[in-house]
Amino acid sequence: MADSPEHILSLEILQRRLLSKKDRARRPEALESLERLISSHEILRLPDSRLALPDRLPQLTGRLDANKDGYGFVIDPEGKKDVFIPVHALAGAIDGDTVVCHVAGEDARGRREGVIFRVLSHGRKTFPGLLQQTPEGWFVKPKEARIRHQFRVDAPPSGTESGTVVILEVTVYPSDLSAPGASPALEGPAGRILSVLGADGDPAIDTDLVIASFGFSTAFPEEVEAVAHRRAEEVPIAPDAERKDFRSLEIVTIDGDTAKDFDDAISIEEEADGTVTLGIHIADVSAYVLPGSALDREGFARATSVYFPDRVLPMFPEVLSNGVLSLNPETDRLARSVTARIDREGKVLSWTLDRSVIRSRMRMTYSEVHRALTGEPSPAYLPYAGRLELMWRVASLLRKRRMSKGSLDFDLPEPEIVLDLRGEPVDILRSPRYLSHQLIEEFMLLANTLVATRLRERLGTALFRAHETPTPEKIENLYSFLASLSLPFSKPEVVTPRDLSRILEETKGSPLEHPVHYSVLRSLKQARYDPSPLGHFGLAFPDYTHFTSPIRRYPDLIVHRLLDLTAPSGMASLLPGSLAAVAQHCSERERKATEAERMAIDYKKVRFISKHLGESFDGRITGVASFGLFVELSPFFVEGMIPIHMLGRDYYEYREDRHQIRGNRSGRTFSVGDAVRVTVAKVDFQRLRCDFVLEEEAGQLAEERRPSGRRRSGRRER
Repeated sequence: MADSPEHILSLEILQRRLLSKKDRARRPEALESLERLISSHEILRLPDSRLALPDRLPQLTGRLDANKDGYGFVIDPEGKKDVFIPVHALAGAIDGDTVVCHVAGEDARGRREGVIFRVLSHGRKTFPGLLQQTPEGWFVKPKEARIRHQFRVDAPPSGTESGTVVILEVTVYPSDLSAPGASPALEGPAGRILSVLGADGDPAIDTDLVIASFGFSTAFPEEVEAVAHRRAEEVPIAPDAERKDFRSLEIVTIDGDTAKDFDDAISIEEEADGTVTLGIHIADVSAYVLPGSALDREGFARATSVYFPDRVLPMFPEVLSNGVLSLNPETDRLARSVTARIDREGKVLSWTLDRSVIRSRMRMTYSEVHRALTGEPSPAYLPYAGRLELMWRVASLLRKRRMSKGSLDFDLPEPEIVLDLRGEPVDILRSPRYLSHQLIEEFMLLANTLVATRLRERLGTALFRAHETPTPEKIENLYSFLASLSLPFSKPEVVTPRDLSRILEETKGSPLEHPVHYSVLRSLKQARYDPSPLGHFGLAFPDYTHFTSPIRRYPDLIVHRLLDLTAPSGMASLLPGSLAAVAQHCSERERKATEAERMAIDYKKVRFISKHLGESFDGRITGVASFGLFVELSPFFVEGMIPIHMLGRDYYEYREDRHQIRGNRSGRTFSVGDAVRVTVAKVDFQRLRCDFVLEEEAGQLAEERRPSGRRRSGRRER
């Protein structure tokens, strides 16, 4: 095979080359030898069953991102196309493992395709699972559908029943069994029970399941807590030669009703010449968290706070995050203050950045500030009504300037889960978008852009927030989708933020708003942290960073530290690693936190909908695929799927170019944006998925499934 001009051969061709006609009797022996070579990884079996020599194929090392349906993708660390790995080519690797794969080429869908042949390290050591007793012994079945193995365990603690949810620590991985030279004594994946969470289906453990799935820490090490308490007590809160006294300013915080930590505050003064002095005051976390300390190492490891429907996992201990770092009312606090002088057109004439001591006058909430801005201030807000109106006027000017440059404004519904004391979801509401949200957003965006520009000018490198131009392929797909909806948008040669902003603006308020806005969002690259000032496409900013949330985002803390420098020298002593490594780590932790937050919300959504099985709701088609329709329920912002075989007695054809499916006999079409009435048919807690059926089909389906009734003759057309 090594002498062959081809580096990939089918089994049949290889046999013909190895065996002459008179050697055909040796075929079983040859096959057995090939299997030994494949088992020892000297020959590689590709996804299409052809064979190749490993050293003839390109290799890629990356993290495996497994899918609920069993296959996975090896993430290319350089941002190129990820490598698709079929189920049978995983070699025992599980989600989160760092693996080496051979890239065999591209499949029919244009995806790079490969085979995993080595697991370098395991990304998951513990995860939640369902304890099960079988005649062969005790096993734990992972709660996550993307981990498809069962793990043998010893008998659980006395009184623990089959069906209980436990936390498993892996002792023998599936990949251990497929590794060359693996011990024949191994009887399959194995582990040990670390703890018992509770009964399966208990809503109180939903978030615990997510935390365990992602391996998040729920408590801080004793050393970290000790450092946090010591720093909280020993850092003086007083102005000095390097810290200005801003306690005379009328400073307020504006946050959510249930917020406990306040890391940004604002002040405003109107000057005699018509200009405005805007103050944006951010908690000075860098004064408490010293580079290289145990507190700093823990903050870097977490890199972000994680927000769940029923709790928060903070980046720093509570004595800091909810204590001395929080800009509580009528309390002196250390801050970093951006003070900007702004003219009548919303242009920044000049600005300064100072270490400061501030004192918030009032803890305001988004809902009450919104009431004040719409002419209905509550009594406590009446003394501030004039200042709030001035703030809104300035924020509106800043927003107008931003939107004129093409900044993208997505008004996508955010779900707000209403829980009872047991963690049971009792309602799912649309999270309100108040004027006060926009006010704070504009001020924070301004501070972030000003700081980013200073970092670029002074240092040339820092921890910037990068959001690059979408790929041509993504833009092509977007405009193809818009054309399928008969929307009059022509694809420009070079897409700009203003082009996409026009799409958002012109479809706002229409039945197509939801699917179009989501399609635009999906066409964009994922924002990340980068040492280079690459700009922010979505916001249409040439310079952007994160400066305004250092209590909950580690990159903001790094930015605070770098602002003390006037030249790149000395940067290394302020960082827990190279700037590139810090950027990559923080980006990965952010994505992990976002994924966990979505999973926690999905648990509550599926649990909520499970109480409405058999009930019907209005919905709208948000996506069309060859296997079915994706529908979002209008009242609850819960998405589910109608499998294509559940659409009725017809054969439905998928029309990819139109994002539509059409019945061959009936001519009935289902397209993105169509309103439908659906019935909740099924929920799957392992896959966190809901299945719907058209309301008109639900009655017929129930009749066919009645145990005492006779099924109609004939087959359902698929």
